[in-house]
Amino acid sequence: MNTLAFSLLGPVRAWRDGVELQLGSPQQRTTLAVLLLRGSRITTTEDLVDALWPDAPPDSAVSTVRTYLSRLRRTLSGAAEIGWIAGGYQLDVPADAVDVWRFRRDTAAAAEALRAGDHPVAAGLLADALALHRGTPLAGTTGFYLAGQRARLAELCRAATADLAAVTIELDRPAEAIARLRGLVAESPISEPYHGLLMTALCRAGRPADALAHYDQVRRVLAEQLGVRPSAELRELHRRILAGDPHTGRVPELCGAH
Repeated sequence: MNTLAFSLLGPVRAWRDGVELQLGSPQQRTTLAVLLLRGSRITTTEDLVDALWPDAPPDSAVSTVRTYLSRLRRTLSGAAEIGWIAGGYQLDVPADAVDVWRFRRDTAAAAEALRAGDHPVAAGLLADALALHRGTPLAGTTGFYLAGQRARLAELCRAATADLAAVTIELDRPAEAIARLRGLVAESPISEPYHGLLMTALCRAGRPADALAHYDQVRRVLAEQLGVRPSAELRELHRRILAGDPHTGRVPELCGAH
């Protein structure tokens, strides 16, 4: 069959017909990850040298890159080709073979479902996308270029997690959202939209006292770390909880950073 699958939303890994491939050193995995992330775009030798050695590439950098590419060609032989096109390299694999592109497809489809008001479909698509997230994106790679890509992918995963929590609240399953949101606010303690979602989930779950206690915690964190008050939106949510406003349960805008 020679069916390939690649994982970038966690440690960089690859499988052929369900059997994991040995991808070699961190530098070789970095070379593969750069090619996969660039998709159909051409990747020059200079691009790869810059990704691997951003500061002071060794004299042997070009020949070392070519060695990595030769080894990857052997590893992927018969299933995918690293071609030389118009002065650069291109790894030709189906989009569905790469978890990042499947993630983007599913989150884009979820956004469409939300615009159509179909929350159950959106929740399913977001859950499918997040099932691809298996830890720190691009783990096992090196260099500043992929460090930046790692941060970008991690933020996309956090946004999708927040969106799934919001949709789950909207589907009247707030208790399911609370655990996801606890993890999010632990990762991003000064992100007020995540705190607002958690307070909303706690209210919808019949726990307004816990929502108020969480607000007090957020207020202290913002004061200590940034020297600021909570946003007007978070303060308004707090006011509605105190007043027992029936609209307290309105779900804030989704993060939607796909």
